[in-house]
Order: sequence, then structure tokens, then C-alpha cells
Amino acid sequence: MTTLQPTPELSASTRMLLACDGSTTLLLQALTGHNLSIRVDAQGDTPAGRLPRGIRSALGLVDTSVVLERRSCLVTSEQEVVSINRVVFDGAARRRMGVPDSLTPIGLQLRDQQVHQHREQLSTGLMRWRDSLTERWVDSAFKEYVIHYAAGGRAYVHEQFNPHMVHLADA
Repeated sequence: MTTLQPTPELSASTRMLLACDGSTTLLLQALTGHNLSIRVDAQGDTPAGRLPRGIRSALGLVDTSVVLERRSCLVTSEQEVVSINRVVFDGAARRRMGVPDSLTPIGLQLRDQQVHQHREQLSTGLMRWRDSLTERWVDSAFKEYVIHYAAGGRAYVHEQFNPHMVHLADA
């Protein structure tokens, strides 16, 4: 993974998506022209000691903490994957949010519940995406950030974007 600086090689819409510190879901809906829903692939308690050091550090976790981890995808109504997501809630965020609704993307839940928060961008970059059309690995954009809840608690978010939906370069 590498951190990206805004460059002309990236499409303008991808640069905006990666630089934005607001709701990625709303931006993806505007970019794709689709209402997006969530497909939860796994959700449950995870010992913090099993998480990568970067996530533990971003959330200020000790190895003995237990967090709520969710792995999911944002999908179109035709179930086309737009992004692959990993979200880790610290204990305070979990108490604040409860168990997240498995039908609504987290950013939209925060908006609907009028939860005051801000997002701290950690990194953006490129990583590999398995292209189901060509059966090859291709580059795709990602971003990771921490949501800080005004009422206390944090959530780490990593989003990787389908390169057929979030283009790296202008056509």
C-alpha cells in the first residue's frame, strides 16, 4: 500500500473521493448513479491483539481489548460490488452505536441518527483488486480513516474501491 498525493494521473472524481473527509457512501452514490446498500460478510467480536498494529494504534487499543469488527461490501441493487470495507469499532463507539444495522451503510446510519463526528484521514493509495471479468489482479484505490464520535469512541474504516466503478484514470 502506498500513500497517494493528488496527481493528474488519477481521475478527478477519484481524487475527490480519496480527499473527502465526509460520507464516502454519499459520494459513491453520486459517482455511480446507484443507491447503495450493504452486504455484511462477517461481523463479530475480535480480540484487539489479532488486529494489525496500525489499526490498534489508530484506535488506541491494548491487545486485551475486544472490538466489534465488520467486513462488508457496498453493492448496487444488482449486487455489483462498489467497495470492500473493514470497520473496527472501539468499545466506546460500540456502546454509542450499539450493533450496527446490517442493512444500512454506517455513514448513512450516522447521518440518520444525527451523530456528530469527524473523520481523520490516515492514508490513501493503491492495492490489488481481483477483476472477476478478466480473472486478473488490477490496481484499485483505497482510503483509510478514523471516525471520531463527538460523544466518545472511534471507528477505523478501510475502503477499497472497485476499479470498474471508481476509475483510476480518466477515459
